[in-house]
Amino acid sequence: MSIIFAGCNKEETPPDGTLSEEKMADILTDIHIAESRVTRLQLKSLDSSILIFDQLKQGVWKKYKVDTLVYRNSYSFYMTHPQYMTRIYENVAKQIEQREKTKNIKP
Repeated sequence: MSIIFAGCNKEETPPDGTLSEEKMADILTDIHIAESRVTRLQLKSLDSSILIFDQLKQGVWKKYKVDTLVYRNSYSFYMTHPQYMTRIYENVAKQIEQREKTKNIKP
């Protein structure tokens, strides 16, 4: 019986090619800041908002040298493993708080 419980408590290792928790946190921080920037623009056209957000996301992918497929696969893995995603978003929250303090909020 103890073997069964021991197996349940072990975290599943991310598959090869999955972005690290730290890199995911960095990317998600910039993505959320980009979303905030678009929201603050208060554009009346949803199409314009989407275009601007897509441009900002492209900048994030370039900044971190990340392929969108790798990002999506990593995001899918982390979303199905809440213990990882919790740590990632704790890091995101800390990064956003730090950037707000230093006024360094550009993605």
